[in-house]
Amino acid sequence: MAELQALNDYLAPLLTKLSDAERRKLEMSIARKVRASQKTRITRQQNPDGSAFVPRKKRLRDKKNKIKNKMFNLIKTSKYMKIERTSEGVAIGFMNRVANIARVHQYGLRDRVEKGGPTVKYDSREILGFTPAELEMIESDVLDYFSK
Repeated sequence: MAELQALNDYLAPLLTKLSDAERRKLEMSIARKVRASQKTRITRQQNPDGSAFVPRKKRLRDKKNKIKNKMFNLIKTSKYMKIERTSEGVAIGFMNRVANIARVHQYGLRDRVEKGGPTVKYDSREILGFTPAELEMIESDVLDYFSK
């Protein structure tokens, strides 16, 4: 996240020159692009650094050793992955029960597999996180906005 802080420090003087409406428009445009990028990365089952997610346990595979459903198929949709405006800008995250599922996988915590089931330690799978390409996209979008 040091790269994100450096990008913020670099672009902050430019962003202070924008009116609230212009800033909101730019933030929402970038947030939509980042959410779409996160969605495609989750579909590819990759962490932000490009490494693959840790595979599921054997019990979730069918007889031909194929996974029935890809992980996080539903939570990557815009119904669950929300964009929220905050005082500092925008945030992309999950809501309600889905937020707990995402948090358990993001940090590799312990949780129950099913209601009343055993508690299991999940492997860490970074669902949300900035890739270098997304940081470059944010920088270029802000600079393009000011070049107009």
